Amino acid sequence: MMTCQSARRVQRGHARQFKIQRSGFTLVEVLLVLAILGAIAAMVVPDLLSRQGKAQADSVRISLKATEQALKMYAIDHGGKWPKADVAIQTLLEPQDSDPQWSGPYLESQPIDPWGSELRCRQSKESGPRLKVFSVGPDGKENTDDDIFEKLVARRSGAGK
Repeated sequence: MMTCQSARRVQRGHARQFKIQRSGFTLVEVLLVLAILGAIAAMVVPDLLSRQGKAQADSVRISLKATEQALKMYAIDHGGKWPKADVAIQTLLEPQDSDPQWSGPYLESQPIDPWGSELRCRQSKESGPRLKVFSVGPDGKENTDDDIFEKLVARRSGAGK
């Protein structure tokens, strides 16, 4: 005959045999979670990168507009005369050749685009005596497709008069 204590031991032994203890995740579970995270990343990352590019382009356009306004202020102080294109930005920061009409600085610091290049000026046929301010864009090279200019559409078309 079995005593009560020996019956309890048998029951505990059976319980131990059927109880499965899990101490971690299976390989399938880990791979499933990684696949889900990969799918989410594949959907989100391209959108974030395109937004970053748009934000950088917007930022450089704001800098271009501010630099163009500084050039206009310089021209007003100098009776409509614009600085030379190759030293225009430097002229806005400090006077060149002890200029008595200079009432700057017209800019607080050297304007730099989001990709680390300084903004540049050039004279173009369409802008007349005015200078055109531009960024060399992400590639850092002038006269390529990614150069960014402020659009002068409103002034050319006569809109806003």
